Amino acid sequence: MDLRQSLQRLEWHLWNQWREQARHSGHLDLTSSELQYLYTLLAWDDKGIRLTELAECMQVSKASASTMTRKLEQRGYLSRQPCVEDARAQLLIPSAKALSLKQKEPMIYQAALQHFEQALSAEELQQLACLLDKACRDLDLGEFYPPQLSQPPYKHN
Repeated sequence: MDLRQSLQRLEWHLWNQWREQARHSGHLDLTSSELQYLYTLLAWDDKGIRLTELAECMQVSKASASTMTRKLEQRGYLSRQPCVEDARAQLLIPSAKALSLKQKEPMIYQAALQHFEQALSAEELQQLACLLDKACRDLDLGEFYPPQLSQPPYKHN
């Protein structure tokens, strides 16, 4: 198996784990776009984000961001609060339902790590971590950055 095939297999494995977690936690109704919006919102969960800022982060029009946030709000994934800095604006805040996704994320990566811990020696696992760190350091993510978790996504045993 070449590197491309290995990366594709890993991507499919992680996606499958996500879908399984979503199915068990009642979030299977989310599309990939909706998840991307939620991840952006989760990155700002401590202070909220204005619609204009969300549109800029997502590199979409304000109208498109407005449509998506309305859908997510109707489905209970976000709420709106008045913005203290600008009375005309509202802050988009992830709901408890959205925050539950953030709590599930470490489990996904922990499962993958456990597989690697069984398949690789401790030295190989350390080499993999170093090589992935080096390879991923300068990946172009556009303007979208995954939310920073309050805890590491996995722990080493």
